[in-house]
Amino acid sequence: MMDAVVAELAGITPADLDDLLQGKVHGSVATRLNVPLGDISTYINQGRCGGRIADRLGFNMAAAERLGSVLGREGRIGLTVGLLLGGRS
Repeated sequence: MMDAVVAELAGITPADLDDLLQGKVHGSVATRLNVPLGDISTYINQGRCGGRIADRLGFNMAAAERLGSVLGREGRIGLTVGLLLGGRS
């Protein structure tokens, strides 16, 4: 039930949210964040950050990678969910 509410607020389907929470990124997430799918997947699962992700986070790439390193994979997933929620109107 709660996942459905969060998914609706984030602008993605509950199934896509469930997958995101496991580290699998769908096009809906990339589209919602306006970043390339491969970039967001790489950031979540490997911690490497492209320019579009860094810009979306408000950091340069090195700072975004340092943040991602401190947060770890689960933290990067949470950060992505936060970006989705923060991007809603």
